[in-house]
Amino acid sequence: MNFRFAVLAAFLLITSLVPAHAEEGSRVILVLDASGSMRGKIDGKTKMDIAKDVVAKLVANWKPEDELGLVSYGHREKGSCEDIEVLREPGTLDAASYMDAVNALNPKGKTPMTAAVRMAAEALQYTEKKATVILVSDGIETCDPNPCAVAEELEKLGVGLTVHTVGFGLDDKGAVAQLKCLAEKTGGTYSTANNARELQKALAKTVAAPPPEPAPVVIANNFIGHVSMAKGVELPEKFNQPSWRFFESVNGEKGELINTEYNPDVKVNLPHEGEFIVEVREDVASISFPVKIENGKVTKMDVSLEAGIVNFEGYMDDETPLPEGNGTWEIFDGGTNRLDTKYGPTIAVMANAGTHRIELTLGTAHVEQNVEFVAGQILSQKMSLGAGVIEVSAVFSEGGQPVPEGAAMELNKGEPDLDGKYPHIATDYGAPTKFKAPAGKYQVVVFKDYAKAITAVELAAGAVQKVVVNMNAGYLNIKAPGATSFVISSAEKDLAGERQYIGTEYGEELNKAFTAGTYHVVVHGADDVVLAEKDIEIKAGARSEITVP
Repeated sequence: MNFRFAVLAAFLLITSLVPAHAEEGSRVILVLDASGSMRGKIDGKTKMDIAKDVVAKLVANWKPEDELGLVSYGHREKGSCEDIEVLREPGTLDAASYMDAVNALNPKGKTPMTAAVRMAAEALQYTEKKATVILVSDGIETCDPNPCAVAEELEKLGVGLTVHTVGFGLDDKGAVAQLKCLAEKTGGTYSTANNARELQKALAKTVAAPPPEPAPVVIANNFIGHVSMAKGVELPEKFNQPSWRFFESVNGEKGELINTEYNPDVKVNLPHEGEFIVEVREDVASISFPVKIENGKVTKMDVSLEAGIVNFEGYMDDETPLPEGNGTWEIFDGGTNRLDTKYGPTIAVMANAGTHRIELTLGTAHVEQNVEFVAGQILSQKMSLGAGVIEVSAVFSEGGQPVPEGAAMELNKGEPDLDGKYPHIATDYGAPTKFKAPAGKYQVVVFKDYAKAITAVELAAGAVQKVVVNMNAGYLNIKAPGATSFVISSAEKDLAGERQYIGTEYGEELNKAFTAGTYHVVVHGADDVVLAEKDIEIKAGARSEITVP
C-alpha cells in the first residue's frame, strides 16, 4: 500500500463525492477528522495541512444553492470522547469564514467519529429534512462501541439522511467495516484508495457515473442466519456483534464482497440465485461456508463458531498486576499466523477451539504461552512477565545539579557477550526515563555531549529500581570572537607524543558537557589560523568559562 497516495486519495474523494451525491439545493455537513494521527507528515507536510488545502479547493467550487456546514473532532484536547464541535452550522457558504474554521484545526485527540456523525445529523435537523453527511476518517472509532447501531437508529429516525464515508490508508479491517456500515445502513457510499492508479479510476468513475438507479423494493429475505458461540451456547454480551460477510463464489473461492452485516441474527437479500460464500467472524474466531440461493426460497442457517473464550490477566511478577493501560497481547494460531493484537493489562479473547499461542510484551519484557481454547467454555489465564522497571536519572556530581533533558539513556545487558561487548537493549532521551525489563542484571549508560557514565544495576521481578547515575562531569564554555572551530583532545600525550582526539565543535562559542578531567583545546580562526591553545581543567558539577583572547 502506498500510504502517501492513500492519504491524498481520501481527501480528493471528498471533492468528487459532493457533486455526485449532494443534490441541487441540498444540505451538507463535512465531518473532518482532527484526531492526533492527523499530525503525521508526508514529505514534510502534515496530513492536516493536506486536508486544509483540499477543503479549500472544495469550498472554492461549492455550488451557491447548496448549504455546507462543518463538524470536527479531536482538535481541542487529548483523550476526550466529548471533543466534538459544530464549527459551522449548515447554511449559505461564507468561504472565508468557513476556511478560517478549517485552518484553525489543530489535531490532538481521539476519534469519536460516530458521535460526530450523530451531532452533524442533528445540526441538519435530519428528523425533519433531507440531509447529507460526509465523514472523513483515518482510523477506527475509539469511543462508541457500536457504530452500526447508531447508523441504524439515524436511518430509522431520519427523513432522508445519507452518510457517505471516506477512509484512507486503513490496514485495520475493523475500521473499514465500521465506515462501510455507517454508509450502508444510511444508503450512502464508502470510498477508499490505496495507490495513484486506483485514485484515478475512482475519480473518473465518480465524476462520470450517472446517478444510481433507485433500489428495487425488497419484499422478502432470501437468507436468514443465526450464529452461536458453540452448539447450545449463545454469544455472551461482550462478543455479541459478529460480522457476516457475503461473497460471490468463484469456483468455490471467495470473489467480490457483496454485503456485510453485524449481528448474531441476520436477514439479507442476496442479489441473485446461485452459489455464495459466507464468512462469520467474532474477535479471532471465524468460520466460512458455502450457501446456495434458489429463486423463491429462503435459506436458513444456524452457525456455530465452535469457539471458546479466555480472559487473560497480565502480571509483572506473580503478584503485581500490569499497570493500567499497559501491555501488548498478540494472538497467533497454532503456527506463525498472527490473528490479532490487543492492548491493556487484561483482555478477553474468543477463538476457535484448539491451541493458540499468546504473547505478552511490556517494554523489553516478553513472555509467550500456548493456551487451549475449549468450545463453549469461558476460562481465565494469568501470564507473568517476571519484569520490573528501571527508573534512570543523572546528576553532574554527587548530590549535584540534575542532568537536563536531551541526555541519551541507554540500557544494555549486564553480562558481556563472547566479544566482550554488552548487548544493547533500548535507548531513550530525557531525564528521568523508565525502562521496563525482565528481572536480571543490566548496564545503564548515560551520554551528555562529551560526558559518559556507566552504572550497573540488578532488577528484581516486579520491582521499581531507581538509579541515579553520577556523570562526574561539568560544563566548558569558551567564547572566541572570530573563531571557526574548537578542536578538543586529551591533555596527556601518549608515548609517541600524540594526544587522543576527542572532538571538534564549530562556531565562535563552545558550550558542552565533559567528563571531569583536563583537556587540550585548540581554537582555530579563518584559514585555520590558531587563535589560542591551552589545557583546561573541567571539574565535576562546575562550569568553566573562558574568553579568547
